[in-house]
Amino acid sequence: MTMTEPQTPEAKDIQTSGGNYNEQIGKHYIHAETVHIYETTCNPSDPSKNNGKVTASQKQLAFAIAGSFDEVDHAKLKVILALLQKNSGDATIEIIRVEEGSIKIILNGSDEGLERIKQLFESGEITEVLGTLIKYVDLKELDKKSCLIRDIVQNGVECQNLSNTDLQGANLSRADLSDADLKSANLSRADLSDANLSGADLSSADLSSAYLNNVNLNGADLQGANLSGADLSDSNLSNANLNRVKLSDANLSGANLNNVNLSDANLSGADLNNANLSNANLSRINLRNAIINSSTIVNSKWRLVWEVVTQGAKGRNLSGTDLSDANLSGADLSDANLSDANLSDANLSNANLSRINLRNAIINSSTIVNSKWRLVWEVVTQGAKGRNLSGTDLSDANLSGADLSDANLSDANLSDANLSNANLSRINLRNAIINSSTIVNSKWRLVWEVVTQGAKGRNLSGTDLSDANLSALT
Repeated sequence: MTMTEPQTPEAKDIQTSGGNYNEQIGKHYIHAETVHIYETTCNPSDPSKNNGKVTASQKQLAFAIAGSFDEVDHAKLKVILALLQKNSGDATIEIIRVEEGSIKIILNGSDEGLERIKQLFESGEITEVLGTLIKYVDLKELDKKSCLIRDIVQNGVECQNLSNTDLQGANLSRADLSDADLKSANLSRADLSDANLSGADLSSADLSSAYLNNVNLNGADLQGANLSGADLSDSNLSNANLNRVKLSDANLSGANLNNVNLSDANLSGADLNNANLSNANLSRINLRNAIINSSTIVNSKWRLVWEVVTQGAKGRNLSGTDLSDANLSGADLSDANLSDANLSDANLSNANLSRINLRNAIINSSTIVNSKWRLVWEVVTQGAKGRNLSGTDLSDANLSGADLSDANLSDANLSDANLSNANLSRINLRNAIINSSTIVNSKWRLVWEVVTQGAKGRNLSGTDLSDANLSALT
């Protein structure tokens, strides 16, 4: 018989390959068999270090619910735990960790509480949790990991070296991990809510989809860590090193990121509502599709960068703006005015720079920009008097006002380019590509027609061909 549970979602009968009666709760497809309880090899815990709680059992109860590991969130685990505590009458029951392979949940608590849950499962009094039926899974090889997790939670890390340690899915909520060595550790999907990780070394660690709500990461080193999809809401990351961190789709709402180094970090799709980014180093940060609201504290320069990469800046006047160190990769800057803008060390890879005004913009050797657009910048800023640009692609280029006198643009592509007010004296336009959308003075369009198509028998009476390069005309 299934015990009544409050607010169980509406279920729908379905058939699956498991062969048993199945139920669907959301996206979960579940069937039931048995549970397993077995001895661990941990040393007895010290009650004096357990905040006065009943001494935890040296047993752990492992069970599984069929479904996708991706579908288990922190809220659902809390509800499952509350139901098990209530039905066993044991408030010391805790989830030690959650593992993949269906959804494996490992419990610890008092001997009596674990035995009670086992009996409830095996007697059929409990066959499902939140509409999810229970099945057996063998986890004997994971005993050592469970012991380590419990030891960390109860006693802290002291001088333990936890670098490269597998703590995936571990429940380390409220654990003291200050100054811990967790380099390259696997903490994917771990529950670190309310934990103290101040000063910890988490460089290159895997914290993807971890639950880090209200965690203290003050001064922690997270350089190169993977926090994609992690929940860092209301966490304290002040003074932390987040250089090259992956935070795509992470929840950083309400987080304290004051004085954080986020250079070269990926925050695409991250939630930064109400976050504090004051004094943060955001050089080359990826903010594409990040969520920022009016309460997000961030320097106006980086709010502008966010606007450009997320909303685009087509036709926008950004003249004179400081975009140094900005990651503008893939941004739509077509028809924008970036004259006199500072683009030193900026990343403009794959950006749409069609018809962009780059006159007198600051671009240095570290600016990442397609060679075509670097050439356009050189032409409009330094001029191209007498320069050989034969065969070059200058389509969609804004060359307005550029000095192209005596330049060789034979066979160059000038389709859709803007040559208004450019100095085209003695320019070689033989076989250049010019279309109806190319903006060029009628005088020079005529010169192009003459040198490219010829003018045999054409009436050019009274035309102005001064300074025109008509050499080798046939």
